[in-house]
Order: sequence, then structure tokens, then C-alpha cells
Amino acid sequence: MKNAMISVSAIEKVLESEDIEGLLKLGAPRDEYAYEARTIQSELSDVRVQDLTESAVTAAVQKVWTESFGPFSETEIRKRMPGFRHVARQIMTQAQTLSQV
Repeated sequence: MKNAMISVSAIEKVLESEDIEGLLKLGAPRDEYAYEARTIQSELSDVRVQDLTESAVTAAVQKVWTESFGPFSETEIRKRMPGFRHVARQIMTQAQTLSQV
């Protein structure tokens, strides 16, 4: 089975769209989340598409996000969790689409 090879640019677009930290709304450069996109892609590169679950991708996004922008309290994690999950679902959708090509 294929690994979940989602492009960094696709992940970056998802992160920009979600803007979990609200930095783009504050005027941050468009590539604000480029590092996080590369790191998330790297975290997921060895995962097979059929093993890609929402909880696994959400955990990867949360880990990368906490390393980049944390540490976060439990309250801060809960506040960001809907964004983490939305990003994870978008990544999974793209991975599944690519695996069918």
C-alpha cells in the first residue's frame, strides 16, 4: 500500500486556511506556517494511507504545533483542538484522494 505522501504545499495551504494561531490575520507573512507544514509532512511520510486515522493525524498536528508555538496549557490545547482536527481531516482527504490516483 502507498504511504501518505501529501505535498508540503498542500499542507501549508490547509494551515494557512485554518490559521490556528491567527497570525496571518495579524499580518504575518504568507509563509508563516511553512516550517510546520514541512514538519507535519515529515511526520506523516512513513504512514500508510490505510493507517491514516483522524486521531493519528490530529496527534501529529498537535505535536508539531506544540513544538513550534507552545508549550500550551490543557485549556490552550482544548481551544486549538477544533483547528487541529479540521487540519487533520483536510490532510486525510487529500491523502486519500492522492492514493486513488
